[in-house]
Amino acid sequence: MKFEKMMDIYLERLEGYSDEQFVQQPDEDSWSIGQVYVHAILANDHFFLKQAERCLNKEDTHRGKGKNNRGRVIFLINGFPNIKFKMPRTATVTPRQPESIDSIRQKLRRSLDLAQTVEGRLDGFDKNEKTKHPAFGHLNAKEWYRMSEIHFRHHLRQIKRIESSLGT
Repeated sequence: MKFEKMMDIYLERLEGYSDEQFVQQPDEDSWSIGQVYVHAILANDHFFLKQAERCLNKEDTHRGKGKNNRGRVIFLINGFPNIKFKMPRTATVTPRQPESIDSIRQKLRRSLDLAQTVEGRLDGFDKNEKTKHPAFGHLNAKEWYRMSEIHFRHHLRQIKRIESSLGT
């Protein structure tokens, strides 16, 4: 499972940070590594996997709708282009600093458990039951699940940029 491998990478990287490095921001307009972790976990648990569950449970879904051009590209290349994205101010939420590295470790493990639960329900899912992603159009349960791994992978590049700028 790609998701498990991604979680292993995130968990392994935690071992290399001091508490200070984890919350240090390269500049006042940038997130710390810890804030990236907080964002990725929250998006996974409360957005991507929730949407996958809505599709699986047929809760307020839209049948027959599809991805838009951006969504088709994301799934065609199996990731986000290697560019920095700037969120619109209306959608921008700065994640809080994490309580501790250990709390993030526990939350990553919980995220993995949630993902495994969703993955276990994907056999025989109805690919026509979809909910709308604000940027990519309508996605089904398997696409939402895949998007969670794509999103974590995207933020791994951000973490590497932060590490480089901090010299860690």
